[in-house]
This record gives sequence, structure tokens and C-alpha cells, in this order.
Amino acid sequence: MCRWRSWWKGLPALILLIVAALHFGRAPIEAELTDQTDRLFVAIGESWARASFEGRDALLEGEALSEDARVKVRAELAQMFGVRHVEDRTTLLPERRPFTFSAIRDGTKLRLEGYVPSVYARKRIIEAADKMTPGVVVSGAKELVRARGVPAGDFIGMVAFGLEQLGKMQAGRFTLSDDAFSIEGRAPDFATYDALEVTVRSELPADFKLARFAVLPPAVSPFVWSATREPDGVALDGYIPLGDARRALLDMVRAAVPGAAISDRLRLADGSPPTDGWLKAVSFALAQLGRLPNGKVALSGTTLAIEGTAPDFAAYDALAGARRAVPEGYTLTRFAVEPPTVSPFVWGVQRGGNGIRLTGYAPSEDAKRLLLDAIRAGFPGVPLSDEMRIGAGGPAAEGWVNATVFGVGQLAKLRSGAVRGKDATLSISGEAVDSAAFATVEAALASPLPGGFTLQRDVRPPIVSPYVFSLRKDGEGLTISGFYPDAAAHQSLVEAAKALLLGGAVNDVSALAQGAPSGFSNMAMVALGELARLSAGEARFDDTKLRFTGTALYPAAIESIRANLAAALPKSFSLELALDIAARHDAGDNAMCQKAIDDLLARGSIAFSMSDNGIAAASRGLLDHVAAAAAGCPDAVVQVSVQQGEAAPGVAAARAKAVSDYLAQAGIAPDRIVAGSPPAIAQGQPDAASSEAGLQLIVR
Repeated sequence: MCRWRSWWKGLPALILLIVAALHFGRAPIEAELTDQTDRLFVAIGESWARASFEGRDALLEGEALSEDARVKVRAELAQMFGVRHVEDRTTLLPERRPFTFSAIRDGTKLRLEGYVPSVYARKRIIEAADKMTPGVVVSGAKELVRARGVPAGDFIGMVAFGLEQLGKMQAGRFTLSDDAFSIEGRAPDFATYDALEVTVRSELPADFKLARFAVLPPAVSPFVWSATREPDGVALDGYIPLGDARRALLDMVRAAVPGAAISDRLRLADGSPPTDGWLKAVSFALAQLGRLPNGKVALSGTTLAIEGTAPDFAAYDALAGARRAVPEGYTLTRFAVEPPTVSPFVWGVQRGGNGIRLTGYAPSEDAKRLLLDAIRAGFPGVPLSDEMRIGAGGPAAEGWVNATVFGVGQLAKLRSGAVRGKDATLSISGEAVDSAAFATVEAALASPLPGGFTLQRDVRPPIVSPYVFSLRKDGEGLTISGFYPDAAAHQSLVEAAKALLLGGAVNDVSALAQGAPSGFSNMAMVALGELARLSAGEARFDDTKLRFTGTALYPAAIESIRANLAAALPKSFSLELALDIAARHDAGDNAMCQKAIDDLLARGSIAFSMSDNGIAAASRGLLDHVAAAAAGCPDAVVQVSVQQGEAAPGVAAARAKAVSDYLAQAGIAPDRIVAGSPPAIAQGQPDAASSEAGLQLIVR
């Protein structure tokens, strides 16, 4: 039986059952609707929006980029199956003008700054940053601010493009401002620099433009640059500083070489000296290049080089002079400009009363400098006139320097003279300072010249005045002093002195010199012969004056000597004679007298004239000393005998008589002289000019 009046007692349990069913059945529906809306927003490109559900009622939230986006999202959500009602709580993002974004890299660090249009854009940008370079740490991604105002076009693609370029540099910055971007930094190498420049100027994402490309090229060291003259123009190679230096440089080239075609192979590079100073150095170098039809100029850092061949001496002189006008801060380290070729290649170093004069050509600047150094060292304080130019076509520089400096060394020993060269021949001429210098120069010139040069010589002894010469005889021998004009005549004089002094010592301290009066050599030989007749004495020449002094061995010798000297004396000469007579000392012992005579005859021989068999002049000294020895034994008889030998009949007798007569004139009493008696006391062998006899005098 139904108890309908009690049904209400089960109503609370039913309500609880319904509430539980509604509660536990709605949660999966809300979750499913949320997932569907998330996928929808991504599919329609509006990921900024988000929706939450209470049952089938949607609450739409988010910051939209535009009102159109809000309408679009709201409409799409309302049409989605299962959604009953949409409550729109979306707002518009703040608008940013300009809409900026930047990425800054410093080694392994990358910082992102600025605005992004959406969470999706932020996510994609972070992904691109993470892929940029392995090991790069990205910061600032969470601080990227969503905003309206994003430029038209592929913003994410543009940012990814910038990050890709930034990945090629160790440090740099990519900046986007609305639809314009800039990139700056330093390329690690020229390949990267070239690739960056080409890429950012030609492969940009659509709707974006390059506002500034400030990527520095690599820094190079040394910073080199060169300009070379070619048949059809000027070729530029190396590096050029940043900025507008290229335009200024090209203007300089056109001014230095008008009308020349310019081949510009220069690369922008960092690391140059200050641009203003660099351009001044380039301007200086190009001015020199304008004088060299086939030349080259180059800069390396702050050093300058110039090379080529000068077309004429005017150009070479201008180039050489420019070496002293190098811009401040720069140094000319190489000057390899060949001068014009000359033929024949001549040069000279002349010494005169006004100093040293250089003429002709030197093979190089260095060679000339070495020559000047040698001249200044050899002639300190002497005025120098430098007219020497640099020329090509001559001997090798080293050989030229060695030979010419050798010549200058000899020139320093000359009072006046010159060193002259012609191709590979060197001539040295002049007058020596003194006799010692002349001897030194003569010895030096006897050896081969350095560098294989042929030597021509005309070095003369010094001219002296007064011209003095002395022959002094004493107990120790003969001393020759003063000057002589001729080496051959002097040698004959020395040899004659050794014979006339009968083996006595000859001390020669004379020297060769010019300035002797005419007839000097012959008169000196005559004076030597008469001096040999004295026990002691001197024949002294003072220019044309002859002073003859000493001690004669017997009285008659004085007049004989006077007469012989006067007969030989040149007309311009004068004679002063001052002779005394040696005191006679009687030996008292005939044996001692005989020994003295034998010693004299052992050291000398008597010569006879072939014309009349008289006593030769060269034998007067010997016979005077024989007479003096014989006079020491006044009681002795002197026998004179000349063995005939192969002489013609009567020659021996005539020669014996000549000796006897000479001894008689020398003061030996005629009654003491016996001629022609045996044994023979002299032997002679006649020849074409004279006959010599070994003479023996026997004293009884």
C-alpha cells in the first residue's frame, strides 16, 4: 500500500544525488572546452587570448594587439561547439612607438631587450636565440614586454635573421626600430665581414630595411697600403681606414697621376694609424709616385717605402730631396729609387787649396755616404764641396766604395792631388805632403787595388825649398841626408859611395823630393868623388849653392879639388870651398906603411882612362889615401909597377907612369918613386871603356 504522504522524506537525498552528478560531470566538460579554445586561438593566430569556463559559459581574457583581434577571438569562441555564453574581459595592449627590440652579444652572453607582439613571438625568439651559437647564455627573455605597434611583416623572422647575423660575431648588437634595423660589431675575419655586408644589404626579410651597418672589419697589423704605377694606370692594394678616406685617397691619386686609370683593390680594415696623419703620408707617397713612371710606394704602419727608376736627374734630385720632408710621425725606411744610367761612369775626389771637391757620380746613396764618412775622417775640418750625384751603370757599390776610399786614404798623404775613376779604372795623382808620405803611398800603390779596379798612378814626391842635400864623411863612414830628385840617380850615388869609401859604412837618411836645381844629380856625384879624397868633410847643397868643407890629405889636393868642382859646376851654381890640410904623422915603420897601403888596395882598385891611360876620377880618393900612407914613411922608396898582361905594348908602362906622376903631385918626392921595376905591383884588364889594375906599392 503506497505511502504517498511520506515521499518528501527521500527528496534531500535525490537533490544531493543530482548536485553530485552535475558537479562531477561538469569538470571534464570545462577542461575539454579549455583545451579546444587553446587550440583554436593558436590556429587563428591569436595566442594572446585565453578562456576559462564555468560549465559552458566562457570567460575571455587577454591583451589584444588590436580591436579586430578582440572581435575575431570573441566571434570564433562564440561559434565553438559546446559554448553557451561568452563574457569578454579582453583589453588592448599598450601601443609603443617606435616598436623596438635589441639583442646584445658579448662573447658567450646574449641579452634580449625591448618589445614583442605576443607570447608566441617571445617563445619563437627565445628558440632562435638558443640556436644562435652553442654555449651562449640568453638573458632578458622574460623581461621582453608585449605591446602593440609591431611593424608589418614577419617580425619574428626579422629578429631571427638579426640573431643569425649576430651569431657570426663575438660581440655586437642587433637593433630593430619599427621596420628599420641596424647591426653593429666587429667581424672576426674578412670572409665573415664580406658575408655580413652582402647578406644585410641583399637578403632582408620582406617589409624591413637596413638603417645602419656598423660592423667593423677585422683589425690588421701591420696596416699596409701600396700604390703601383702600371702601363695603363695606378693599382691600389692593401687596406684603407674606415670612414670616407677612400674618396680622399682617390682624389689624391688623380692629382698625382692625372688621367691614370685607377684599379682599386683596397679593403676596409681597422687598425690604421690616425686617419688624418695616414692620409698625409699617402699624399706624400703619391706625390713621389707621380715622378716615377714605373714606381711603387707603400706604407706599413708608420713606415714608408719608395722604389722605382727615376726618368732623369731632375726627378731623382726631387725624390732624394723629399726624403727630408716625410710627414711627422712617419719614417722612410726604404728608398730604392734607381737613378738614371750614365756612361761612362766617372767620379772624382780632388784636393786643393780650397779643400775637397767631389764630382761625378756615385753608385748609390749609401756608397756616397760611406765615401763622405771616409773623407771627413781623413780630412777633419777641411772644407768639402759636394757636387757628386747618384747614377746607375757604374761599378758595384761595394767595389766602388772600397777602391775610392782606398784612394782617399792615399789622397790624405798628398799636399794636392786627385782620385779619379772611370768605369773600372781608378787613377791617383798629386804631390806628396812629404817624403815619408810619398814612400807610404808608393808602397800602398804597389799592391793590387780592392774591387778588381785597374790603377793608373801619377804620384809625385813633394816639392821642397830650399832644396838641401848633404854628404858628410867622418871616421864612422859617410852620411847621406836631405833630398834627392831621382830614385835611379840616387841609387847610383849610394853604390858609388860604397865603392869610393873603400868599404866604409854608408848611412843613407835622404828622401825623395822635387825642387832640385838643374844639374843637381851630376854635381852631387862629382862632389862625392872629391869628398872621397878627404880624411873628413862635407859637401852640402843649399838650392844652387855648394859648400865644400873638410880636411885634405895633402896641400896640392885643395887646388885639385877646387879645380875639379869648378869644372863640373853648373852655371847657376856657386861654390864655397873651405878646406884645411891634415897634419902628417910619420909612421916610422916601413912595415906599417906597407900594411896600410895593402889594406887600401885590398878595399879598392885603381881605374884608368882608356883614352890616355891616365888616372880615372873615381880613383883619386884611393890614390890620395895611398899617398898619405906613403908619406908616413918619408925615407922609404916607393916602387910602382903595372903588369902588362894582355894590354897593348907600352900600356903598363904608361899606367905605371900615371900612378907615379899622381903620387908625385900628392907630395911624394920624385926621387922616392921607382916606376916599372919588378915585381909587378898592379894588374889590369883593359875593356871597352876603362881598364882596372890591381896596384901594389912596395915601400923599402
